[in-house]
Amino acid sequence: MKKKFWTKIYEKTHRPCVSGYKELDLSSNPIVLKPGQVRGIYIHSTRRGDAAIVYDNKVKRKTHDDGFITILPGRAHVSEKAFGSVPIWGWGSAWRDNREFVGQIKYGACYSLWNPSKNLSFGENFRTAARSLFMCQRRLESPFSKLPDDCIYFILNMMRWDWVNDTTVAMRREQKHLRRLRREQMMEEADAIVAEMENESRAAEEDAAVAYDRENDDEVLGVDENDVANDEMDVDVSDDSEDADSSDDDTDPNEYNWGDHVTARTAFNYSDDNDSDSDSNVSEEEEEDDEETESMQRGVMLRARRSLRRMLRSR
Repeated sequence: MKKKFWTKIYEKTHRPCVSGYKELDLSSNPIVLKPGQVRGIYIHSTRRGDAAIVYDNKVKRKTHDDGFITILPGRAHVSEKAFGSVPIWGWGSAWRDNREFVGQIKYGACYSLWNPSKNLSFGENFRTAARSLFMCQRRLESPFSKLPDDCIYFILNMMRWDWVNDTTVAMRREQKHLRRLRREQMMEEADAIVAEMENESRAAEEDAAVAYDRENDDEVLGVDENDVANDEMDVDVSDDSEDADSSDDDTDPNEYNWGDHVTARTAFNYSDDNDSDSDSNVSEEEEEDDEETESMQRGVMLRARRSLRRMLRSR
């Protein structure tokens, strides 16, 4: 807990009181809570000793719960300084976990009025009544058909949320069910995304394996694509006739030309073993880097999926 994350809304000096409660009037700067919103309240006293603010040990999971607000247990702070880390005893931690609020809270509730955008926030009975009213307005034999849509909106806007026997318990149960369905839908979408990525990575691995097997088969059979291309491009233009031999052979038979040796019937090909080794090493390193990158991507997606599932289950 850091001071920079909190906003001071009240500060006043009160005299000690043992027999009753001291009122902290927040009407000038009230705490406004919207449906589903959570706020933390920190009350601190600079009085020395352990008799400044009364608190109790945690007994239940919820200290108080009604149809409007829920008060949860918190922590007690036994330090003379706000957000201080040194307790009044001078040693140990200044924070005490699993403590409950002791006192009274006075609050007021402002009911939300109906409008089309807020329809899903109302109970099932109210939504059914609104739908029935609009269905009657669409039928010519109904007296409501003479009313425009604005009049129907005004009627629903002036109706209380509990006029059609909706209860807070039923509405909470319904909202909880809708949240659970939404979480399940999000989990299914996350599983579909992860499965699609796994299928893509698996297909890429299969394609790479097929290409690797094809290259190995070519090496075993001694087939070189360059040699095949050169063989296809070679054309035999030799002439077996005696006239061609006598007309083309104009060189001196006693003259020695480089390459006339018996073992030198093919062109000399210079091959540097070091260059070939380095090229193969570079290609192997690139393949290893690609495999490592793919494995890292799969690991990141799996971790993201687990985190998302834990987050959805925790709600």
